[in-house]
Amino acid sequence: VFVNDKKFACATCIKGHRSSTCTHSTRPLFEIKRKGRPVSQCDHCRELRKTKQVHVKCLCEGRADDLSDPTLKAKKSPPPPSPPVTAHSLVPCLHASL
Repeated sequence: VFVNDKKFACATCIKGHRSSTCTHSTRPLFEIKRKGRPVSQCDHCRELRKTKQVHVKCLCEGRADDLSDPTLKAKKSPPPPSPPVTAHSLVPCLHASL
C-alpha cells in the first residue's frame, strides 16, 4: 500500500516476503524502509563529490548527524521500529464535518 510516496505493508506480508503486493488495508500497517545504506552527506557535499571528485567529510551546518557532539560518538543503537499504522488513520475522516 502506497501513501504519500511511502510504502506500507502488514506484518503477515512482511514476514512472508510479500510486502510489495500487500493490499490489506484493515490490518495494522508498518512502513517499509528503503533498501541500502542511508545517505550520510548533504546534497551540497554529494554534488561536490560527483562533479569535482572530491570525497571529504560533510561539515555543513544543516547536517543532521553532527559528530562534534561527544554523546553521539558512542555506539548508536538502532532506531525503534515505526509504530503500526492503520489505513483509517492515513485517510482524513470525511464524516467529521457532517
